[in-house]
Amino acid sequence: MRASLVWLGIAVLAVINGALREAFLNRNLGERLGHLISTLILTAAVLLVSFATTSWIGATTLANGWAVGFGWLLATLCFEFLAGHFLFGNPWSKILADYNALKGRVWVMVPVCTLFGPPMAVQGLDPRWIVPYAISLVIAVCLLVFAFGRPSIARWSVALIFVWAGCYNLWLGATDPTEYINFANLAIVPAYRDFINGYFSTICGPMIMAIGVGQLLCGIAMALGGRVARWGVVGVVTFLTLIAPLGQGSAFPFSILVSLAAVVCLQGGVDG
Repeated sequence: MRASLVWLGIAVLAVINGALREAFLNRNLGERLGHLISTLILTAAVLLVSFATTSWIGATTLANGWAVGFGWLLATLCFEFLAGHFLFGNPWSKILADYNALKGRVWVMVPVCTLFGPPMAVQGLDPRWIVPYAISLVIAVCLLVFAFGRPSIARWSVALIFVWAGCYNLWLGATDPTEYINFANLAIVPAYRDFINGYFSTICGPMIMAIGVGQLLCGIAMALGGRVARWGVVGVVTFLTLIAPLGQGSAFPFSILVSLAAVVCLQGGVDG
């Protein structure tokens, strides 16, 4: 019941956010940029509400958190698609269009963060990593904004981040591969924690170096531009999607923000 009440509050925030987008953001910034800012605002609101209410809801384990997250996600999609179509009269094509990142639509952030918010809140944030976590999120938001206005800058930035990460992981895999085992405690999916503490810990050196090679290839492909960059984007999105369940360990929602920035770059700036 409490989880349902909180979701109703989120739904009210979504309606208010939509009204703000139509009345102010779209008129002053244009529909495209208005969509981006509106999505970022609602995403932040969903995550803040998750952290503020999870203990009140009574979610004390990751299983509870995921149950709440899946419930909120289902309610959100039903509201968006069914109410959006049958109550508000939006055609299916318009509703689905908001999920097409290749067309600069990044609404997928909202349902993803609706799902991940409760388990993230249950897990909590390790104070030792708050500063780098916050910095990572600021960088990710900036990359997404640049992807809309200066796609070449966003593409080169993502390329440099992956090249740097690749070089770092190659060095780390050869010198101190056990450092990444600490990420097990930050994972919001138990299977990830078990994998890191189990099989991964036995081959962490080669595994981290292989990840580094993959990151280097993604970064180089993004930097080269043209059709090659498209394969780089596929690699970037795949890698970031796979590490998302690490929660704070992947600076979530950094992974979804940067993935969308990379995809939006395909609209323009890929050949620049």
